[in-house]
Amino acid sequence: MSAGAPSTTSPRSVPPQVPYAIACPTPEEARTEATHGTGGPTISLVGPAGYRAAAFAIGAGLLALSWLALGERDVVPRWEADTFEAINGLPDWLRWPLWTPMQLGTLWMCLVGPTLVYAATRRMRPALATAAGVLLAWGAAKAVKSLVDRGRPADLLGGVDVRQADIHSAGYVSGHAAVAFALAAMVAPLFPSGWRWVAFGLATVVGFARVYYGVHLPLDVIGGAGLGLLCGVVASLAAGPIAVGRR
Repeated sequence: MSAGAPSTTSPRSVPPQVPYAIACPTPEEARTEATHGTGGPTISLVGPAGYRAAAFAIGAGLLALSWLALGERDVVPRWEADTFEAINGLPDWLRWPLWTPMQLGTLWMCLVGPTLVYAATRRMRPALATAAGVLLAWGAAKAVKSLVDRGRPADLLGGVDVRQADIHSAGYVSGHAAVAFALAAMVAPLFPSGWRWVAFGLATVVGFARVYYGVHLPLDVIGGAGLGLLCGVVASLAAGPIAVGRR
């Protein structure tokens, strides 16, 4: 190459400048923001779809299996009678320690549960859905009692220690268990991930207490737990995703 000849080396290529674009929310995103708020993680009251499907399947299985295991309504299977007698025969000093958690299965939870959910989420819709789940479980339990018409333990077994008076309705399913498990299914995702078992643990204590108090047989409680899970999932679908707090 002779001196003074122009260089044939190409200059470093410079990428074309892209005009700055402002990302605008889609209409669906705008509606979600207006409904649920912003700044918080979005969850469902029963967690992701896989959890919801599992809760529904477990609830349906417990309800179906307990119903099929009933057999003749005036006959208690031997295993069920043995389980009942073992729990009902525990010492009397357990009566008061079990009484307090047993209240988680009462109809008062249609007020207490929504209050706790609102305090955790600051959203009215999930609180109302929680109330609906409790009421749905309570009403569905009443309907199943009328349909199945199974007696209480004292009607079907001898030597029952009945620790609660004024019980007149049918035994299957346990309304207390249904309410407790519906509430647990609704509020468990609001617990820290390592503590979500606490909600279902307390619901299990409610069912245990009903057997200990001599007002339900084990199949009554199992059926009530299944029915409650189903009602909790149905109510959670109505709640949909929510933002649980601003950061």
